[in-house]
Amino acid sequence: MHTSPHPRTRRHPVLLGLMEVLRIDLITVPAAFVIATVFWLIGLGSQLPYSIIPEWAFALWGVVHGLSVSTMGFDFSLAPSLITLGVWLLFAAGAKRLVAGVTETDAEGIDSVDASWWKSILAALATYVIVYGGPLVTLTLLLGDGALTPLGFLRLALMLLSASAAGYLWVRGLDDIPRLQDLDDDAWGVGAHLVKRLLWGSAFLSALVIATGIVLRWDELAESLQVYSSPLSAGVGLLIIQILFAPGILFASLSWIAGTGVNVGAGDPSSVFHAVAGPVPHVPVLQLLVGDYPAWTNAAPALLVLLGILSVIIGRDHARQVMMASWAGLGVAAVKLFVVLEILAVFARGSMGPVGLSAFGPSALTSAVVITAWLGLGMIGGLVLTRLSDMQGGPSSADDDGFDEDEEPFGRIADERSADYSDDD
Repeated sequence: MHTSPHPRTRRHPVLLGLMEVLRIDLITVPAAFVIATVFWLIGLGSQLPYSIIPEWAFALWGVVHGLSVSTMGFDFSLAPSLITLGVWLLFAAGAKRLVAGVTETDAEGIDSVDASWWKSILAALATYVIVYGGPLVTLTLLLGDGALTPLGFLRLALMLLSASAAGYLWVRGLDDIPRLQDLDDDAWGVGAHLVKRLLWGSAFLSALVIATGIVLRWDELAESLQVYSSPLSAGVGLLIIQILFAPGILFASLSWIAGTGVNVGAGDPSSVFHAVAGPVPHVPVLQLLVGDYPAWTNAAPALLVLLGILSVIIGRDHARQVMMASWAGLGVAAVKLFVVLEILAVFARGSMGPVGLSAFGPSALTSAVVITAWLGLGMIGGLVLTRLSDMQGGPSSADDDGFDEDEEPFGRIADERSADYSDDD
């Protein structure tokens, strides 16, 4: 018996955006309530009413996205950056599914991709951002005791728009963007892989510098923990808190190494070149920012230059690819790196707790610029070294170049996408 296939329905882009928002809300909002309830149980639950739980939940939901909140007399605008990164990845993955779904729907509904394809994607992404950000801001202000601050809205906009852009580029690449569509494929691929190397290398370097500081100042840190009634419990609790703020801490460490420094309270920034003395809370990573260090630590910026060099020259096939992409590849890497570092800089600064930490963090105006400059200087040195080594370019196969299409972030797939659509027809 012959039966006709079920008709395939086309969902409106706005509906697709609403569905993705609902999917993320079902994860983030219940998680905020669970965390707030745990805090209520292990904290002052016996002295506070149940009504404080939704206030804390929506305050946490807002501060994770960079908004400023005030609760129980304390101001918070320094986002727990590890949780923020997780929410960003959720939002970017949703944007990726959204753009892929709209693209597939448009391709099935018409014989060829129409020139107005971008209107559907724009409508879907706009719905995605507005419907998620609108209730978030409203509930944070009304129920989470949030405050209207320009920096808070800037951080929220940067988070949502950058995640949406990442999802778009991951699916459609650069071929649909004017002035960027003529960019060489090799330069874009080399830039993407260089940025990945630089970011992972920077994280490792920051962790290494923090570990070195702990070794040099171990006696002071151990003595400061003795002010707590239970030093062991305090150490474990502080470790968990510092892990939640890990991306911001690692970026602050980079700023300290680069010389732009980190503000602790209202004083001058503390950096590898200028140690600031002053009282700080008994938290290890904060205490490492003040006090004196040996004179040889002034050479710390050279570590960023060395990292830039190593990111280019390590791996013969990789070094050959960088040399073939030349200055264009380094330029793409520098721009991508600066964008990522600038977003990190904005989220690594804010207030946390009492007045003493009302202006904590690296400078959002200078830190990303200087760190990019140090790393860029190293990349230039690495490219010069590869050219001086007389490395032969030669033909390289797709298997040897190290750029697997499935692993390359934000890769160009427009040509492959068009080919798939033509095959389906």
